[in-house]
Amino acid sequence: MSAQYKLVRNLTPDKENGKQPLHARFVPNGTMRLDDLVRNASGRSSLSSADIKGALQLLQDVIADALLFGYNIELEGIGTFGISLKCRPVMDKKEIRAESVHFRDVTFRSSSKLRDRLKAMPVVRSEEKEREMYTPEQCEAFTMEYLKTHPYISGKIYRSLCHCGKTKAAADLKRMMKEGKLRKESVGSTFLYSISDSF
Repeated sequence: MSAQYKLVRNLTPDKENGKQPLHARFVPNGTMRLDDLVRNASGRSSLSSADIKGALQLLQDVIADALLFGYNIELEGIGTFGISLKCRPVMDKKEIRAESVHFRDVTFRSSSKLRDRLKAMPVVRSEEKEREMYTPEQCEAFTMEYLKTHPYISGKIYRSLCHCGKTKAAADLKRMMKEGKLRKESVGSTFLYSISDSF
């Protein structure tokens, strides 16, 4: 089985011709979880599935403990795990104390050995039907047409109409608000957009 890709248009137009270029995006064949890895590994060794699963769970525990105590973890041939932190921005070291610095996330940097093994990865184009990309003008027309028969439009509905993701939807809706075409109100944790009174 080969890895798959699809072609997606960049949101930012090319500076020379103003068109949105295409780039390749990885399309996963699925997600392999612990049981899947254990099953694959047991077929390649004399260890039982229970032994492999126990070893992986033990490895998870010792990695978490080592990270907790401030160590980086290097797994030769795989990569290095580390920690990223967060705190409020300050101009002087004296403005912040250790109590204000918190864990943000676990980082991972792949090893050159792993990258070298994957360089020869065979890839094929995904047969998944690619969504048509609409221009901002087309999306705006869809939005106004929708609002003729509906009191509001949500980000989710906008994404469905325009076949786009959250980032593009948020940028488009923000632009239409800035231009005075839409107004926004919050209902619980959801933002709803309707035609502006001044439009």
